[in-house]
Amino acid sequence: MKNLGIPLFWKKKFNLFFLFLTPLSGIYFILIQINKLKEIFSIKIKPKVICVGNIFLGGTGKTPLVIKIYNDLKNEKKCCILKKFRKNHMDEIKLLGENCKLFTSKKRNEGLKKAELEGYDIVIVDDGMQDYSFKKDISILCIKSKHGFGNGHLLPAGPLREPLSEINKYNIAVINGNYNEEINQILKKKNPSLKIYYSNYKISNMHELKGKKFIAFSGIADNESFFHLLKDSNLEIIETKEFGDHHEFAERELTYLIKKADEKKVELITTEKNFKNISDGLKEKIHCAKINLIINNNDDFLNEIY
Repeated sequence: MKNLGIPLFWKKKFNLFFLFLTPLSGIYFILIQINKLKEIFSIKIKPKVICVGNIFLGGTGKTPLVIKIYNDLKNEKKCCILKKFRKNHMDEIKLLGENCKLFTSKKRNEGLKKAELEGYDIVIVDDGMQDYSFKKDISILCIKSKHGFGNGHLLPAGPLREPLSEINKYNIAVINGNYNEEINQILKKKNPSLKIYYSNYKISNMHELKGKKFIAFSGIADNESFFHLLKDSNLEIIETKEFGDHHEFAERELTYLIKKADEKKVELITTEKNFKNISDGLKEKIHCAKINLIINNNDDFLNEIY
């Protein structure tokens, strides 16, 4: 199956693609600096703003962390989540809105003002560290252990949305996956005061899935990690099918997968986020792997943001 993940040249510091694209990364850097000028006019609202973001382009686990923070704090404070509205992100919007108080707006500062008017104590922003129109009280950097910072270069020569020097604006880093000393060293070099935590995923509805054989499919930024999670949880995966991030599943695609699973006498399984983008009539034929995010030293983590 073709890997729909990050380009291979984003993992190597020097290659022909890098040399060709470096001038474009220079232009991108200039645009970043221009964008940062918006900070002069940024708004500050009364509620505490916790912004969960990333530097590495693509899936770093922002949304699961946002949901966890919300669930951990909602009984102590009046909390809500803010997600910028993008039509092609409806899977995440549906996932966030199912069990959380969610604000969506085309401009984040408009959503923040609305949350303030409605008397919320804490607003958790899903993505937005590169948005300088509002001030953050707590900034959390999400990182995938297996990707780190790739080749360390800006888009498009590398996978970074902003330079590594911007790590100094974050208060906390949450690394998803195994311990990675290289990442730790980069973080501490760029920001000695940064608090670092590690996290991992656990499937919460294993009782529904044990003893079955599956074809697994997903359309997220890091499909490979999802498939590994299923296998590491001792689920029997006989085949996998990858789609692009935020994929909107056509009925013909799902019908094909259902037919294929029937022929092989197995069942289908997908991510919770992708499950939200499947029509109700087909959901009964597909299993959803529900995940919990586990943070090491979670009490310490909460004390940092509370």
